[in-house]
Amino acid sequence: MSTSENKVEIVPVGNVLRAIVFIGLGLVSIIMGLVLTPSMEGIMEGFKAQQSATGLLDINTFAVVGENIGVPFINAGILLIFVMLSYLMTKTTINGGSIAAAFMVFGFGFCGKTLWNVWPLFLGVVLHGLANKKKINTVTGLGWFAAALSPMVSIITLYIRPDGSSNTAMGAEKLFTAGGIALAIIIGLIAGYLVGVFASFLPEKHTGLTLYNAGFAAGLTGLLIFAIMKVIGLGHTSSGPFHEYPNIANGKLVACIVVALVYLIICGLLITAKECAHIDRVVAHKYSGSAVEQFGFGPTLVNMGICGFGCLLYFVLTTTANAHGPLFACLFTVVGFASNGISIRTMAPIMAGVYCTSFVLASIQALLAGTPVLETAFAYVGSKNMLIAAVFGCGMAPVVYRHGAVVGFFAGMVHSILVPNIGVLHGWMNLYNNGFCLGLVVTFFVPAILILLHKKQKE
Repeated sequence: MSTSENKVEIVPVGNVLRAIVFIGLGLVSIIMGLVLTPSMEGIMEGFKAQQSATGLLDINTFAVVGENIGVPFINAGILLIFVMLSYLMTKTTINGGSIAAAFMVFGFGFCGKTLWNVWPLFLGVVLHGLANKKKINTVTGLGWFAAALSPMVSIITLYIRPDGSSNTAMGAEKLFTAGGIALAIIIGLIAGYLVGVFASFLPEKHTGLTLYNAGFAAGLTGLLIFAIMKVIGLGHTSSGPFHEYPNIANGKLVACIVVALVYLIICGLLITAKECAHIDRVVAHKYSGSAVEQFGFGPTLVNMGICGFGCLLYFVLTTTANAHGPLFACLFTVVGFASNGISIRTMAPIMAGVYCTSFVLASIQALLAGTPVLETAFAYVGSKNMLIAAVFGCGMAPVVYRHGAVVGFFAGMVHSILVPNIGVLHGWMNLYNNGFCLGLVVTFFVPAILILLHKKQKE
């Protein structure tokens, strides 16, 4: 392929080699986990604690496992390897979409997903695909996206009594009954199937303005199923000690993030060094679709690492940030979607919108309450909810790509206001809560923003 102003020569990189790179990242994660928790007794204790946690939205897994902070790295690494093996077995093309799905599983392996609770949902999507005569390799990625609802599986597995009643108060004794496991599998399969249904037509509604289409689909599914659960007496709350975010080994955890990001950049530079001479095309430009096809696998890996460092820099600049499970989840989500539409250029306006809005609203709150304005504002900007909103908001990269930075800024503003109040709708069972919120923002509010801006321009 000859080079031109808009195209560069792309060196083919086979599916197996792509999988090996990410399997390697899974192994790196496992090794870091073993370094952080070298005791086998500690690993088993922490592993049991993580696998038997509810996994509800924003749960801090590092608080769940206590001193055994290496366990989430082992859990996430194994999950990433499973995803890659499933791609190889089904001959799924490892491109932007499937890489993004894999990294959402990897990232949420630190916050809600376990080796058990992802499978019923994954298989539910596969069933939907088979029922509609689709090839398995066309739905495998969506199957892993559907694991957004994995807390639903854990909740039902852990808290169903032998008589069928609910025991879902946080902190209550966890139960593993045959009935609970069977019910979790059935409901998980149904939920996965519904995600497949919703995901098939939602892009028409939001016209592709959110990269997190599966999060929107999972949110609608979670809303429906949680409403049913409440009616039949299986409702639950999100309260509990594991939604606290103490500073746990902050330096070590941040160092592990840096290792993972450097690994991706080095792999990108080594695999296709020739393409990486054009890395500015993916890093500094607005683009849509799979970066692998447009720029090559090497530049895509480099862009993933750079976007991860962009998120990390945002965390550091807030000064109040600390490392916890949800932080890992949102950072690695952006890293994954840096292969499918996110770049530094499309991230910045949205993150700025979230930052400015949260700062202004917190300042108003401080004035009304008579508390120090700057202290309150900076604390809110660096709070868990606003940090996650700023980073996950990057899923609206297509808004910036199509309509410009100003519209992206306003979309970030709306997102920061809505997202803290969305989790209650689906019982905190949709780990992609921000994805659900983004779907609402781009479907209803972005068109309104465009109309307002258009009228202003006319005047």
